[in-house]
Amino acid sequence: MSNTDSTHAKPRRITIPFILDLITVSEPDQIQKIETSGDVDRLHAYDTKSLPLWIKRYFKSTKFHDDKRDLWFCPFESASNPTYQPRRNYLQEKVDTGYSQEDVKKIAQLLKTNAKNEVLAHEMVQVVNQRFFGEEIPQRITELAKDTVQSFTEVISPFRYRRGIKAQEQIMDYCEQKLPSHAHILDVGHNIGEVVQATAGALRKLKDNLDEPVEEIFTLNAPTPQVPRIAIKSSTFDGLLSSPTKPGKSVLIFKISEAAAKTKDIFFTFGVGRKERACVFQDFFVKFMQDLQRELKQD
Repeated sequence: MSNTDSTHAKPRRITIPFILDLITVSEPDQIQKIETSGDVDRLHAYDTKSLPLWIKRYFKSTKFHDDKRDLWFCPFESASNPTYQPRRNYLQEKVDTGYSQEDVKKIAQLLKTNAKNEVLAHEMVQVVNQRFFGEEIPQRITELAKDTVQSFTEVISPFRYRRGIKAQEQIMDYCEQKLPSHAHILDVGHNIGEVVQATAGALRKLKDNLDEPVEEIFTLNAPTPQVPRIAIKSSTFDGLLSSPTKPGKSVLIFKISEAAAKTKDIFFTFGVGRKERACVFQDFFVKFMQDLQRELKQD
């Protein structure tokens, strides 16, 4: 174990025999060490039916999984999955079409007039996601998107859990009806949810910090708090854990928002600190926020 590792707190682990083995990692160097070890992979490296029961129960209520069609969000796919790269390429192609200055002005005006979060979220969905549909995404869909479950603690409430499942099912049905056949409905549907759930807060944070660099604002206030990995080999990661992981059973949660704040590295805001497989929306997000910041500062 390196000297750097020894100066940091070890990962936290919660184990319930035969039910749960959850490891939480927040130190940036430990996240990168585990990620590059070859001992972990994305959740869908395993077939859904073989994943731990709690994973299957939780994720069916989130924007990351379509239980009805057994689909997983693109970043949850192993790079070895033959569908991964074509799906990423499609998303990148769409993102590269960019946005207009009118989009920036419209969002700036909404912020200046203190529009409600629901209005901000709906309009940002049009800026980001309308490119996939070729038409405006209806209000009922953006309203549903706020209901998908965002944290493990929300599953404790049966009402919240059932509402999350219902919302995800309806969003996926809409995407299946409206998207072209070559589009992956879960990848697009997830992004609607991500924009709805994260954008309003990010926009207001930008408005409150008009003189700060965008990269600094969103490393200190990363929109995505954490990402999961699953063990594919038995490992202690050179002593970071007191006992080895169990392949297909041990799940690791990388607290990337904490890592971004510690390192001021935008690649932790949009991934695990490396350019490889960083979110395809990273450059779009940063550039849009920079243009929006300039627009807001004009008054």
